[in-house]
Amino acid sequence: MSKRLTASVLSALAIAAPTHAEESTGLPITVTATRFAEPTASVLAPVNIITRKDIEQLHARSLADVVKTLPGVEMVSNGGRGQQASVIVRGATSAETLVLMDGVRINSATNGATDFSSIPLNQVERVEFVRGARASVYGSDAIGGVINIITRGTAGQTKHTLNGSAGSRDYQNLNGSTSFDINQQQHLKLAAGYETEDGYNVHPVEGVNDGDEHGFLGRNAMLDYQNQLTDEVNVYGAMHWTRNTMQSDGSYSYGDYSQHERDETWEENTHYQLGTKYQKDRYQTELNTSLINNDMYYYPDTISRDEASSVYKTSQYQLSWLNNYQITDPWTVGAGVDLRRDVLHSDSQSSGSAFFDEDKNRNNVSVYALSQYRWEQWLGELSGRTDDNQQYGRHNTWQAGLGWNFLPEYRLSARYGTAFRAPTFNDLYTPYSVSPDLKPETSKNSEIALEGTTQEVLWRVTAYRNDLEDMIEWAPDSSGYWYPGNVGRARIKGIELEAEFATGWLTHKLSADFKNARDLEDGTVLSRRAKRNYKWTGMANWDKWDASLTGQYQSERYDSSTRLAPYALWNAAAGYHVLPQLRIGGRIDNLFDKDYALASGYATPERSYYVDFSYQL
Repeated sequence: MSKRLTASVLSALAIAAPTHAEESTGLPITVTATRFAEPTASVLAPVNIITRKDIEQLHARSLADVVKTLPGVEMVSNGGRGQQASVIVRGATSAETLVLMDGVRINSATNGATDFSSIPLNQVERVEFVRGARASVYGSDAIGGVINIITRGTAGQTKHTLNGSAGSRDYQNLNGSTSFDINQQQHLKLAAGYETEDGYNVHPVEGVNDGDEHGFLGRNAMLDYQNQLTDEVNVYGAMHWTRNTMQSDGSYSYGDYSQHERDETWEENTHYQLGTKYQKDRYQTELNTSLINNDMYYYPDTISRDEASSVYKTSQYQLSWLNNYQITDPWTVGAGVDLRRDVLHSDSQSSGSAFFDEDKNRNNVSVYALSQYRWEQWLGELSGRTDDNQQYGRHNTWQAGLGWNFLPEYRLSARYGTAFRAPTFNDLYTPYSVSPDLKPETSKNSEIALEGTTQEVLWRVTAYRNDLEDMIEWAPDSSGYWYPGNVGRARIKGIELEAEFATGWLTHKLSADFKNARDLEDGTVLSRRAKRNYKWTGMANWDKWDASLTGQYQSERYDSSTRLAPYALWNAAAGYHVLPQLRIGGRIDNLFDKDYALASGYATPERSYYVDFSYQL
């Protein structure tokens, strides 16, 4: 049995153990479910963790390559590298899935989504994924689940790495990182990277844009500093910077009319974070502040960025004060305050029309509390949160769950909770539509799960249902003009199957997702959601070799009224340690050169080849 699988099995047996005792055992730990570190086995929601070792063994080129291997996730993109890539979790949209970086929300203030293609993989240490509603802890957008991208270095760990790769469509990537202790108290991590690809024609329009290529150019850097001032007090600060230029296509052909247009998006993100943690005995507290600035320009590539008529500039200010106290070994309570301010700057404009003459902003103040209780074979959790928003008023959410270990290695659990998605700036304000009276989308989430360990196979079966009301959709008014409004209702029901086990030197991760996602207004299937998804990831290590093989099947979907055919996709990767410090390898995407579509009208890459190296001290 692999060490990772052994740890997972032991974790399944440790459900009743207190949190502080787990952190020194080496068993799987998550910080995403409750915002403080705890064993994954003490969380009733499904939790998946992707480590840095997993990322390296996949020889992944982007975070999207990693996230799409997770159960319950469908990845949608309008083309190849650099094109907008978003996730659908349990049928919930990208704007209904909360994405964090080191615990801080990074969903866009304009469209609510997170573009996974723009997050540099060289900065990522691990990814934690919690499925189901977590709005009672995190607030808005946590309807389908929460994805936490952790970049922070580990104190006491020294690692210096240089990575590079090259491949199809003139793909090139070079990045480096270093993580080390300055002294016994201080730890520093630095990373920087460069990536470019010529791309291909992502939106072919016959006779109009033949031969076009839509490429990508990205640069990134980060700095993370930690200082253990005393045994109880830790302070930290971080800066993440990315600047990406992505090409896309605006060409069209309708009857006798056609137009050739190759567009470019220039986007810069700067993320600052500063905080402190205090822990003594059974009490933990954390104070965290962050600022995220985002500048995006969209324009035809025949003009310069300075001439762009579509400009979006936002700032997000966040302050969190979190507390956790273990009253007794079985009973833990937590509470916190979150303050957030979203700003749409006055120099933003769409197609040459300004949004406002001055900055448009809104404030959100929230308070939450949670409690977990472990008693013999029982595990219970209860949480609640109230959000007071300057734009849509007060919104309350809550969640309750109960787990029963009826046998030492088997647990039956159930959860119920509410969640919501706040209207984005795009929903509320455009030069052509102002809808300040929009209410948040709301949801009611319920699930029941059975999990266990049988013959060294970890498995879980989960049935869930998500009812959404007041969904924000564009619809015509009485005069025929289109505006965003609270006009949608949907119901998403599904069953998820998961298993992890080892056969000799090969570790297997399998998942199957069966769901029915329907619009309750007209009975149609929600766009781009497949009824069936199957995934398998196999990883092997022997002597100086490592290898991985991933397979995915997705049944038919509908993009509006267009049917997208089912497809099966395989990716393979292998690496060889030439020296203890030097590994060379490669990856083949779309191994069998399948022709498939993720979005109507957009092409996907054919079979692609990549070679890479990693040198680590």
